[in-house]
Order: sequence, then structure tokens, then C-alpha cells
Amino acid sequence: MHKSSLAQILGLSKFTVIKAEELPEKILIHVKLRRKTGLCSSCGKRSTKVHEHTPPQTIKHISIGCRQTHLIVYKRRFWCRNCQKTYNEKLDMVKKWHRHTDLLEDEVIRELKEMSFLGTQRRTGVNYDQQVKILKKFMKPFEANWKREQKMKSFSLGMDGHSFSGHDMVLTVTNLTIPKVISILPSDKKKDIDHFLTRIPDEVKLKINAVCIDMSAGYRFSLKKYLPSSKVVIDHFHIIQDANNRIDEERRIANEMLKTKAPKKLFLKNKEHLTQSQQVQIKFWFKKLPDLAVLWFFKEALREMYSSKSRETAQKRLDIVISGLYKQRSKTTSDWAKTLERWYDTILNYFDYRITNGFTEGMHTKFKLLKRLGYGFRNKEVYIRKMALACLPWVVFLPRYSG
Repeated sequence: MHKSSLAQILGLSKFTVIKAEELPEKILIHVKLRRKTGLCSSCGKRSTKVHEHTPPQTIKHISIGCRQTHLIVYKRRFWCRNCQKTYNEKLDMVKKWHRHTDLLEDEVIRELKEMSFLGTQRRTGVNYDQQVKILKKFMKPFEANWKREQKMKSFSLGMDGHSFSGHDMVLTVTNLTIPKVISILPSDKKKDIDHFLTRIPDEVKLKINAVCIDMSAGYRFSLKKYLPSSKVVIDHFHIIQDANNRIDEERRIANEMLKTKAPKKLFLKNKEHLTQSQQVQIKFWFKKLPDLAVLWFFKEALREMYSSKSRETAQKRLDIVISGLYKQRSKTTSDWAKTLERWYDTILNYFDYRITNGFTEGMHTKFKLLKRLGYGFRNKEVYIRKMALACLPWVVFLPRYSG
């Protein structure tokens, strides 16, 4: 390959390639700057007087195939005739005190978007600590960018938590209209939610018509305080999930008391998904466990409510479910009815806006995959920046070349 072509491929248009050496694990590219003058850092004037040639400097550069490139840079030390001082020529593509190029940082960020830190290290030769420094410099996940929202007439937000480690939760905030991830908060606690909501620009707050959340009273309290003009919508997935949890708890208690072995998955299946043999099986268990049958039929009634085409129809169906639960005169059904009453308006708001946290949950699935690829994370800040990086569009990662 011609040396000028090699320089263009590697983003070294300002350099002259002297020679290239191929080693088993890396490629050494010997280069020097094309310009014959150097800019004085003291007076800002250029000089052609070379004082001396400094020892070659090794700088890590981007990869070619499976091998990393190292630049062997031959730098000059110039003499300034104006201020009578010597100075080294500067490399625009290398920051002060760094031993790697800006293009290598871009490559690290592109690799980290889909790979683990270990995989990125094997690919680029940059160790974990350096990768974290590059990631922190590139990603600002706690600073929400509202530029696109400011141009919109209205939009809906999604807020949902996911586990960082055990019960240590982080909160994902998304725009459900576009859709896109707006921010990842360090926790789902009230102080972090309030801090995020207070920093939303006033003109953006007025454009938020609805916010989709799970069944968290803390979320609703903060939203009513800081976004009073926005409607709160409960994701219908969480309403049905709550119903399934109540059914499974009743099944577990019945199995312990009656020494039965009612299968878990059978009662969590939707009515229309039951096979003929499963329909026979579930009828058998309904005769044996009538309390479980009651809860299952009310869950199906809630699912039928969500198929309503209007809020009025849904409201009538929800009222029937709540009154039916109270008529059972048991603590289990009464508690369920009280929960539905507590979230009554937020459940029905779904039929005005028809939004769910499906996109947010999809991003959580991607986060879990990246977490498995990285064999877990110990540092929450690094985890949040890594996940925020995975949410960026690929157009952000187009390579830059020195012109």
C-alpha cells in the first residue's frame, strides 16, 4: 500500500509516513509532521529554525484488523527567533500528557457501546482505568438534553426503575413519543427524582402531557408536585403483574395449607393462550381451589377492561371489578379492590393517552444484556455512563479525522 494511502486510512493526513513495521501483535508506523514550521507557545509566532530532533515518541493509535497501531513520532524542537526560547512542536491529535490519539478514544467509545470493558481492552489495548476516564469525558448521563423536546408541541415521559445490584435501583427516564432515553438517575429515591424534575426547563414542563410510571406512590407524589399539569398514567403491564402476583401468592398459601401442588405457570397464563389440556387442568384446580379461581377471573376481567375502546367503557368495567372484589368479603379481595381504587384515575388515564413503558422496558432488557456481557458492575457511576452510551444513536460515533 502507498504511504499516502496508509496515512489517509489512519487519519494521518498531517503526517508523513516514513515506514511501517508489521509485528505479530501490533503495527509500528513511523511518522513525522509535514509542516516545516513550529508554533511558539510563548509568543504565538512560527519559526523554521530547528534546534534539535527529540527522541521518537510512541503513541497508541487505532486498530487495523486485530492488531493495534502504534505511532513512532519523530518530533522536533524549534528555536523562536522572536522570544529567544526553544519549544517542542505540538500534535493536534494528542492531548497534553496523553500517550494515545483522539482517534483511539473514539474507537474505545465505539467499542464500549456494544462490548464489555474486557473485550474493548483486547480490541484496542486500552486498559480499564483509561477506558473509564475516556467514558467519563465522553458521557454526561446526569445532564438531560431537552433540545428535541423544546421543538415538539407535546410529548409523554416514561419513568421506570431497574436493578443495578439486588435492591439497589436506578431510574430510567424516557421520551415515549420519539422515543429516546433522556436520563438515567442514580437511584429511584425521592431526592433524585425531585432533583431531576426541578431541573426541567419551564417551557418543556408545559409540553409534557402525560407520564407513564409503575405502581410507585413516590413517583406519583413527586410528579404531582413538580409537574402538576401532566397526567400520571399507570403502565397496564404493572396492573396485570400485580394481579398475577396476588394469584401466585394465593396459590402458594393454598399449596402449603392443603398440601397440594397447583402449578405456578398454569395460573399466570392468559385465558386465550391456554391449550385444551390446560383448560381441563385449570378447571380441575378451580374446583379444588375456589378462592384462586375468583382471583383468576378478576384478573381476566381487568385484561378485558384494557381492550376497551373508550374511557367510559373502561370505567364501567373497572367499577364492576372493584365492586365484585368487595362482594367476595375476604381480606385478599378487599385489599386488591382498595389498591385499584387508590390508582383509579391513573388507570383510566391510559385510555386518554394510550402510552406504556414498553420502550423503557426494552431498554432495560438491553441493559441486562450489557451487564451480563461485562460480568456485572461494581461502580454505579460507571454502570450508568456505560448504559447511557448504549442509548446513543450510531451517528454520534462517526469517526473524526485530522484534516
